[in-house]
Amino acid sequence: MRYPPYPAMTIFDPNQAVTAQAAYLQLLKSKGAATSILTRRKHFLRNLVTTLESQTDKHITDGDAGYRYAVDLVLHRFPDDQQVEIITTAREFYPFWTGDLKTIARLNAADAISLAHPPIDLQGNLIEMFERLNADPWALEEHPSLAVYMQQLVEQGTDNAVRDIRERLLTLLLYIIRHTDDTPMAYRAGVDAMLTLFSNEDSRRVFTDLAREFFYCWHGTTRADPLARAA
Repeated sequence: MRYPPYPAMTIFDPNQAVTAQAAYLQLLKSKGAATSILTRRKHFLRNLVTTLESQTDKHITDGDAGYRYAVDLVLHRFPDDQQVEIITTAREFYPFWTGDLKTIARLNAADAISLAHPPIDLQGNLIEMFERLNADPWALEEHPSLAVYMQQLVEQGTDNAVRDIRERLLTLLLYIIRHTDDTPMAYRAGVDAMLTLFSNEDSRRVFTDLAREFFYCWHGTTRADPLARAA
């Protein structure tokens, strides 16, 4: 996978990296995370921070593009059944890495740190998931939030082909989270799961933007919870 060149970031600060990891893990612990979760996430963060350090002056930037690049490098070192949790961990850890105290405070106040994964139904790659979806009677059911969103696209004059692609992807997202409670955290977990199905950064970015846009309809309100935008 080729990535465009990114401007160099500021000098890697090992002390800040240690502090960020400790703060994130301490918040997890204070929320009651199981020892097994703490152990897995600590292992992942060590890999991530080592990769971030090795990429200094190459791909890491003061924005989030380089961070995503490092996450992508690390992601493929772990088994498939851990990748959803890894993406969730990377998303939650980002404000700790950047020292974004306001976002950390909001995450803490809203109990938006994941301690266990909702019952996400993710088995197979993107093609296999679409095959499962097509064979499941669930696909024939009505999905009011999706209908509302698709009607908005029609009113905006969105091209038919674009509408079809968005409908297929969002239907798959709803399928993956169909056994979960209707909560922003479950939605974010579903988005994290979907991201593991895409093979390149551009596709993941496009889907993330789509999921953020659709959240307004899925959540049933004209104003989405700002924390859901971390999906």
